[in-house]
Amino acid sequence: MPGHSSKKQSQRTKGNLRPSSSSHAAELLTSAGTASTGFIGFGSAPKYVPASSALDDMDTSLDSDFRLVLRKLTKRDATTKIKGLQEFGELCKEKSEEDLKGVLPFWPRTYNKMALDIDYRVREAAQQAMSTLVSRVRRNLAPYLRNLMGAWVLSQCDTYPTVASSAQGAFQDAFPPVKQTEALVFCKESVLEYLTENLITHTQQTLSDPKSTEPEDMENKYNRVLTSSLLAVRKLLSSLPANEIESLKQPITTLLDSAKFWKHGKSKINMVKGAMYYMLAGLCQMLPELANSYASKISPLVLHNLDDNDAAIVPYLWEATLSVINCIQECWKHVNVQKAFWPKLRKVLETGCHGNAVVIATNLLPLISKIPADLFPDNDKFYDEFFTCFKLGLSLRSVQKSTSECSAMVRSYMECAHYIIIQNTGKTLSSCILLDQVMPVVEASLLEKDSTLYKSPLYTMLGQLLNAVENADNSAMKQASLKFWTHLKNSLEVKLTSTEELEKGDNFDERIVFLVKCLFYPQTEVKQKVGKVKFQVISETDTRSKIPKVEVSAGTKVELAEHASNFVQDLILTAFELAHKHFSASHLRIFAQLLEFDSSDKVVAKVIACCHGDVETETTSHYFVFEICIPWIQKLQETGEIGPEFTHLVHVVCIFLSVLDEESVKLLLDNMSKTCKDLKSQYILLEKLFGLAGSNPSVLTWLQGEQFGEQLLSHSRAVCDREIDDSWKEETTSILNILSLVLATRVGNNKLLVPRKYVDGLLSILQLPLQKLAVAKSVSNRAELALGFVSRAAKCFFSQYKECIMTDSATDLIVTLFMMSVSDQCHVGEETMVETREAWCSGIQGVLHTFGDNLPTDSGVLAKISSILQETVTSEKFTSLQQVSTALQCVQTLLDILHTHLQEDSEEASTLYTSFCSQLVEKLEQHVPAKTWEYLCVNGDYPYIPQTEGTDSRFLHTLFTSLYNCKLLQQLHIEVCLGSDKQTENVAMETSLSSKCWTDESLCCLMESIQSMAIWQFETQYSKMLQSTPEIGEASAQLSAVVSNIIQDLDMNHQDKLWQYTFTRMIEAEEYVLCGKVLLPVLNTVRNEDFYLELSPLLDCALPVLLCTAEYLSPSNQVTLTEIIVARLLSLDVDSAKHLDGGVGLLCVLSNLVAMVTVTKEDEMSEVLLGAVDQVISWKEENDELFLYSRDIVEATTDIVLLNSQVGRLLYAVVDRLSGSLTDKHWDFIMCSLVSWIQSIEETQLAKLCDPSIQCYTVSVLDLLVNVAVCLREKVGKVPGNYPENLVTEWTEFFSESIFTVTLPLFLKIHNMYKGKPVAGSDQLLLTSVCNAAAQTTKPQLLEHKLPPLLVAGDLSPLPDNLQCLMNHMCPLLLSNQRCVQMAAFHVLHSIVDSLPQYDKEDKSFDAGAAGGDDKEENVTRSPPARIMKIVDESSTILEVVLSDLPIETSQPISELSEEYHYTLSYLLSWKLLLYFFKSAPPELRQEYAGYLQDHRYIDHLMFNIFRIMPNIPSKMFQHKPDMDVAECGSSTEIQHIGCALYMQILKTMPAMARNWWKSQDRKTSAYVDTFTTKYVSSVLCTSEIRSVQKTDVQLQDMTIKARPITREVIAVYSLEEVSIEMVISLPQNYPLGNISVISEKRVGVSGPQWEKWLLQLNIFLQHQNGNIMDGLRLWKNNIDKRFEGVDECMICFYVLHGTNFQLPRIACRTCKKKFHSSCLYKWFNTSHNCTCPLCRNVF
Repeated sequence: MPGHSSKKQSQRTKGNLRPSSSSHAAELLTSAGTASTGFIGFGSAPKYVPASSALDDMDTSLDSDFRLVLRKLTKRDATTKIKGLQEFGELCKEKSEEDLKGVLPFWPRTYNKMALDIDYRVREAAQQAMSTLVSRVRRNLAPYLRNLMGAWVLSQCDTYPTVASSAQGAFQDAFPPVKQTEALVFCKESVLEYLTENLITHTQQTLSDPKSTEPEDMENKYNRVLTSSLLAVRKLLSSLPANEIESLKQPITTLLDSAKFWKHGKSKINMVKGAMYYMLAGLCQMLPELANSYASKISPLVLHNLDDNDAAIVPYLWEATLSVINCIQECWKHVNVQKAFWPKLRKVLETGCHGNAVVIATNLLPLISKIPADLFPDNDKFYDEFFTCFKLGLSLRSVQKSTSECSAMVRSYMECAHYIIIQNTGKTLSSCILLDQVMPVVEASLLEKDSTLYKSPLYTMLGQLLNAVENADNSAMKQASLKFWTHLKNSLEVKLTSTEELEKGDNFDERIVFLVKCLFYPQTEVKQKVGKVKFQVISETDTRSKIPKVEVSAGTKVELAEHASNFVQDLILTAFELAHKHFSASHLRIFAQLLEFDSSDKVVAKVIACCHGDVETETTSHYFVFEICIPWIQKLQETGEIGPEFTHLVHVVCIFLSVLDEESVKLLLDNMSKTCKDLKSQYILLEKLFGLAGSNPSVLTWLQGEQFGEQLLSHSRAVCDREIDDSWKEETTSILNILSLVLATRVGNNKLLVPRKYVDGLLSILQLPLQKLAVAKSVSNRAELALGFVSRAAKCFFSQYKECIMTDSATDLIVTLFMMSVSDQCHVGEETMVETREAWCSGIQGVLHTFGDNLPTDSGVLAKISSILQETVTSEKFTSLQQVSTALQCVQTLLDILHTHLQEDSEEASTLYTSFCSQLVEKLEQHVPAKTWEYLCVNGDYPYIPQTEGTDSRFLHTLFTSLYNCKLLQQLHIEVCLGSDKQTENVAMETSLSSKCWTDESLCCLMESIQSMAIWQFETQYSKMLQSTPEIGEASAQLSAVVSNIIQDLDMNHQDKLWQYTFTRMIEAEEYVLCGKVLLPVLNTVRNEDFYLELSPLLDCALPVLLCTAEYLSPSNQVTLTEIIVARLLSLDVDSAKHLDGGVGLLCVLSNLVAMVTVTKEDEMSEVLLGAVDQVISWKEENDELFLYSRDIVEATTDIVLLNSQVGRLLYAVVDRLSGSLTDKHWDFIMCSLVSWIQSIEETQLAKLCDPSIQCYTVSVLDLLVNVAVCLREKVGKVPGNYPENLVTEWTEFFSESIFTVTLPLFLKIHNMYKGKPVAGSDQLLLTSVCNAAAQTTKPQLLEHKLPPLLVAGDLSPLPDNLQCLMNHMCPLLLSNQRCVQMAAFHVLHSIVDSLPQYDKEDKSFDAGAAGGDDKEENVTRSPPARIMKIVDESSTILEVVLSDLPIETSQPISELSEEYHYTLSYLLSWKLLLYFFKSAPPELRQEYAGYLQDHRYIDHLMFNIFRIMPNIPSKMFQHKPDMDVAECGSSTEIQHIGCALYMQILKTMPAMARNWWKSQDRKTSAYVDTFTTKYVSSVLCTSEIRSVQKTDVQLQDMTIKARPITREVIAVYSLEEVSIEMVISLPQNYPLGNISVISEKRVGVSGPQWEKWLLQLNIFLQHQNGNIMDGLRLWKNNIDKRFEGVDECMICFYVLHGTNFQLPRIACRTCKKKFHSSCLYKWFNTSHNCTCPLCRNVF
């Protein structure tokens, strides 16, 4: 709320008339005319703001909109004020100048108030409004400027940055730069008066309204105004000219005379104190005379507070400090130096300037320079303490961690030392400071491991200091300099001498070198690397890596003074002595680096004298190099270890190359080249020499000489030609390094430094490792090294030496690398493959850059690459998706390079690109395997089995080659389309580009790929082995998807052209019919089912072509074709009927046409089609030998067998589509033929059924049998049709017995024949057909089967032998690994399983007896059929292994290709049989079966397994029954669907058992089962239960039952004589898991207690009986009926019928004559531990 009142105001509710602080309230006040005049105080501004329309006559100059806005600005709410200011700004932009003039008199008061508002947003908005206003009114603001300027200047110094910047912007908008000072001069008195009032008059209470402002806000506002006012005073003083400042002395004196003003300097608020220091600094600078007048107050206030460590105050404090000591001469008189000034300064030094060294340290030198000499009694002591405290601050870890802080401290320290030393030249103080103060700091920077002082400007400033000291004309100073260097040298030599100290890893050597470098190059600065933070694992053995390297940038070299020069020379000599004596790499490195700074003859002479004494020689450099360095290098080479010592020695030698003559250089390099025997040392030497080649002609001459070139080739050949092993990698690395040097170093005109012939020789040599790989037997361990080396070397050549592209060696290398990349025959890692690809890409780019559009494609590198690609893709080893992907990736990379480097607008480039692309697509030669033809013929897709050349041994290869071709064609098409989008949107141009892409060759290649895809589709249908290979399946799926996408992307012209090519090939070679069978559906889909062929071109084609294309004729053409085929068929004589191109082929085509033409014109075509059947019957009448009736099929010719097969298929189609039009004659022919054909199959040897033609015959006959059986079972009498009257009777009484007595044993025989063998192709079709036929066996035929006896010894089953024999035959088949066998066995068992319970009921041996004393009476259980339970046990064992570890909410998909699939299916089918058996049993047996299943925990295992099988989201699986067709293919989804159906069946058949299981589970399991069942199952079950009641409003005797579907309720009304009871049974949402509620709405003639007992009985029957609602009602009704019939209740359970076995009370007490249930008595005796009657208590 506005004002932040401590008391919350009431909410704006209805009836609360208090107006809110809003624009709406202001408008209401204005419109009502009740707004009071706003008093705005005293002053020159108007005394009121006319806010009411009633006052308009008094001041008409103020616009009404401005009046409303100004009224808003008087509100307390910050949001209202912000909005008001924003509206004010908008009005300033929109209103006229006159309107703006009218608002100016009222603006100053409002602005002054807004500028001091608590909320910074209001202040910022006020400045923005001010900016808008002044930009419009300009000069009209002048009369009101004095009223505005005070707050305006204050706002420019606001503590909130955005407010200050907005105010400054407004000020700059109002006045040009030249006028700003004039404006301030004009208003200076009023501004200073305003600021003085803020500083000495106002308080927290006067600046804010205590009634509406929180104390904390009042305090914050007051402190902010104080701060801004002090800053504004400083700003005013600094902005005014000097002559104008004098006029302000009197007002400022008034301010300084105020005691309250000086209290601000002691404020606890840091920003106030900082502003005070800033203002006093300005006062001292602008009005020094006035400042001197108040020195007694200013000096202590500033100089006594030097230890203030707040970062916001420090800059102002030290500015004030320097201003005070510079401007106030008598400042020190008012300061207590010993107790206040020096202790505070000492604290600053000791603490490292409190972390503000960047600000403070720069002020220390000016400070001490202004300290009077007589200020301290002992100056030497003061300066000693000063630098001692300074050193303490320098040594702080916090200071040295910060580069900026450390540099600032060091720079200030050295500047102060330099100043004091120079000021006290010749005095003891200067020497003391140099030796006692500067020396320790330098030593610490060099010797202390953790010190970072060396990164600061210390060494540079040290050199300047000592140079000034040594050059001073004073012996004492020179002596001090000598002592300094001597002492420093001794300290360094101590550490240099200790090898252990030097090797600690504290980068001591780098510090020494950096010190010397700073002495020679004073401009040297440390370059600090600024980068991202990262974590690095540092090896314990390499501690040197912990120290960051120091990068320096040097300037001009200077000449050192004598003492400094001697210091450097002594260091060089010491380092050499230690290196030469101990062979120390560290000392040698120091020596080499220091020698680079000073390699004068004097130094070299000292070094030579150190080794060999005084030697007379012409040049010390020559002697040093040849007599000291070369032997040293040779000695290192003999050790065989090339370490840092060698590198440093080479560095030392190279230093002297510039001072040796040409002969000496040649001799030296020859010696060193011979001495460096290994490649690593050669590279170290060459790296130095190549760097000097540009500046040293002698080195350049040697590098271009023959000796070096031959030696380079020799070393390279030795490495590349030797055996590849683990040590080879290090040598090849050196070769690559040398090669990079050779190729990267150029001389004048960008020529290679090394002659070209040697570089070309290197290129040839580098191919040797790959050539050795090609002939090697095992390359797994060496290929990675060799290929990686050659790839890196080749990339180096192609990128840095483009001239080599023209050579044959380069072309061969590119081709070889491409071959390695595309074939991946060495199986190298991904990193190496990337390097290889980058190498040949770099080479091809060079070739294209060289040749451009004139690059030939019939020869050269592209031709060779095309040849390599063809060899790879057509190889028999090209059999994986990874190989396809690799080849395509290489081709795509190659095409991208071509597309990038060739000119798009060039015709030559387009021709080159198109020509090369056509070479990349590989041609295929493939044949259809014989197995595929056999499968197609048996399946009815082809009329006969063509003669083939045998199976294609390269079949697998063609799949992946076709996939490669299609993906490549697709990619080429995409690139053309993208190119067309960039070039033009013209349709003609797009067509032209598409034609350029889809040439005749491309379409032919696409057709061959479709042929391969077709072969594969049929192969995968019959070859389960291929289906079980994931990669082959994935490749086939990818090929199908790519082909579909390509055809879809083709325009219609090219689609038609593709079909024409395919059609022509179909005519030329019948095997391409497969291509047509695949292509036509795709074209039809692409064209939205609107693709029709012309009939006339097809009439002269072979019958297989006609068979393939008939489906894609228009309906009228299909009718025409059917008529033509029938006409041809009718014109055939008997002899032509068996010919393949006669009756066989015509019947095959016609049988496929039947389904097509009868869809729309069944009535019209039935006569034509039945004419064909009549023709077949006439053939039979003319020549009975044409038909295989009741004879061995083997004796018949293939033509006869195929004729009968096609006749069977025609009859199948006719029965399927025209069964209602068949006459008695037709049905007699069909059924008689069927019986005779079945008998022929029976008479044929079982082994002969493997013959493809016989399989074709057998499958067609069995399929016809299935279709006839289904037709007679589901169509006759159920669907419209003119069926013969006795058709079903004849089938049932005569034909079916003859048929099924053969098919059922045949089913077992064929199954046994294939048992344990892989079944695929035509064998699978045969097995499926015989399984489907066996599944059609009717129940009477099954009960009277003639299978061979199969009984198990010891089997005590009550089933008759015939039925038990059938069970023994069929049950094991449920465990078959063939789905069709499992389904057939299931259907056979499902037909008879409902008959089994009656035999258990009649089983007398299982009767528990009538005596109550029988111990087994209480828990009578009975096992379901043992054979089925055995299958459940066996399959459950496997299933438990698969599912046992999974939680119940996790669904486990079962793949149809896995072995677990068949066990899972067996488990589910067995349980479906058990549940059907359970449902068929009478209630008393159900309880016994349920007890058995419960006791053996079958239900527990079943429920857990079923939930792991069902999907978590079963989409409509509970709404639809699973397809249990024998002929269907299995799938993972089918298992899940059957699982869902089984769960539904469990809940329907065993609801009580399912409910008990659910209640016994833990909370998590119970919750999941409840949620799943409620969401997916309960609604379906409830609907099913309600519908079963609702069908006809089921009527039981004396009971009426109705249903209410919407409320899930069943209403049962029981009426008997005078008794009437109405019950409402409500199903829960989670039915059947939840409890069913039963309430009675009406009851007549029944007492309350009696009804409660009956209601309890009904609840028990509904909850605990394994049946549906009707079963529970029926059981309850029987119980009540017995009660009304006079049967006494059992006095133990008070039921007439027992709740579990449904028996009547039959055991009577001999005393009281009351009868009891035997089970109840048993329980009574057991629990009471006596044998007395429960009623009369006499002995029973």
